[in-house]
Amino acid sequence: MASIDVWRSPEGNHFRWWGDEEYGSSHVELRPVLYDPDTGEWTTDRNAVSVRVDARVFEQTYVKVPLERLRDPRITRLTGLVHELLVDYERRTGSPPVGADVIRTVLEDVAAIPEEARKRRHAAASNAARQGFHRGRRR
Repeated sequence: MASIDVWRSPEGNHFRWWGDEEYGSSHVELRPVLYDPDTGEWTTDRNAVSVRVDARVFEQTYVKVPLERLRDPRITRLTGLVHELLVDYERRTGSPPVGADVIRTVLEDVAAIPEEARKRRHAAASNAARQGFHRGRRR
């Protein structure tokens, strides 16, 4: 059983807690993960050799990596491509394009859409539960 949390080792490597060891066990089994900047996701290489670490060493030296905002890989890829175009334009002309700051600001707003949609769904579900509806039926 794998954890969704990502942990950074003192050497700077990243891992996910792997296996069925209970918290409080003497060892923790970790599996290496890689970050994909295009999608903003961490992926586990199932063929990678897992690492066994003493539980006390894990608790004292490994740091939990904060999860980023929810991302849609398509939006993340689009944002990367637009940034590349802006940088390429500036390199070729020697100055940034007119409105480059506006473009970057709008892209940040677009990147926040998945998280905002999740919050709206959560709020709608909470309101429905508060009003006595559960899965479409009134209590």
